[in-house]
Amino acid sequence: MTERIIRTAGFDWSQALRGRHPLNEASEMQLVRLGDISGMRRVFTNLVRIPPGKESWIPHAHSVEEEMAFVLEGTGDVVLDGERQAIGPGDYVGFPVDGVVHSIVNTGTGPLTYLTVGERSRVEVADMPTLGKTAVFRPGGVDLYGPDGLEHLTEAEWGARMQLPSAAEDGKG
Repeated sequence: MTERIIRTAGFDWSQALRGRHPLNEASEMQLVRLGDISGMRRVFTNLVRIPPGKESWIPHAHSVEEEMAFVLEGTGDVVLDGERQAIGPGDYVGFPVDGVVHSIVNTGTGPLTYLTVGERSRVEVADMPTLGKTAVFRPGGVDLYGPDGLEHLTEAEWGARMQLPSAAEDGKG
């Protein structure tokens, strides 16, 4: 059964998905897919938590889907076309389809938690200038175009690359 009301106050973050952007070693986050849990299919809605010193996704610009972030707790920077601007609780950041490359970085001493909402198009194109790559997301996988040619990843392969090593594997255990 679909949950219409999801109570996030006092959420046990140990139950959240833990991962990173597959192409960004500095990325680390916990993610609660609120939209999926509530049965939403036309927009994604995620509660995201980034540990201190970590980043969200790789800097990217959308070509099809608009997105937004609303900061709930913590402090960080939103990076817009390479320029960092401080963000904190109550700040809203819109990411229209305008070519502005963006990412979020936790600059605080505690977690940076924000709500992100965006469109779910059948196809999305994202430019990742720090890698010199363009990603085309389609049902079933992603195609990465870059100076080294084309790399196709299935959804399962993309998901596997999002996995963080266990605490024992990364030397923190």
